Amino acid sequence: MTHPGKQRTVLLAVREGHVDPRLLTSALALCRRLEADMEIQVIAASETPPAEMDGFLETLREAGLPFSLVVKPSLRRRDLVDYANAHEHIAAVVIDSREGWEALALDRSSDPWKHLACPLVTAASHDKKHA
Repeated sequence: MTHPGKQRTVLLAVREGHVDPRLLTSALALCRRLEADMEIQVIAASETPPAEMDGFLETLREAGLPFSLVVKPSLRRRDLVDYANAHEHIAAVVIDSREGWEALALDRSSDPWKHLACPLVTAASHDKKHA
């Protein structure tokens, strides 16, 4: 199933060890509201997504929601912002939290999220949702 009209995509960034069910359900609900596809970028040590995502990926398949999945050993905040800004079909970026990315980023002194051209949604249970 592809969505009619202009292609829109929700970019979901998942960090291994930070797979929160609320993160996954928020991304899915946003895709449904926007009639958007989902692009999932996972930061994991292995070449496969964390086992905690198996049920979510099956839900996407059963729902017929178009999605792509890429697993990477590292991903900086700046990389996500640059990628989203370079692809105008990205309607929103969904992350678990703004916290904790600094440990993964080489650019700790700046806040790349401020330069994101689309909405940033934080969807972990300890964060409030920002859209």
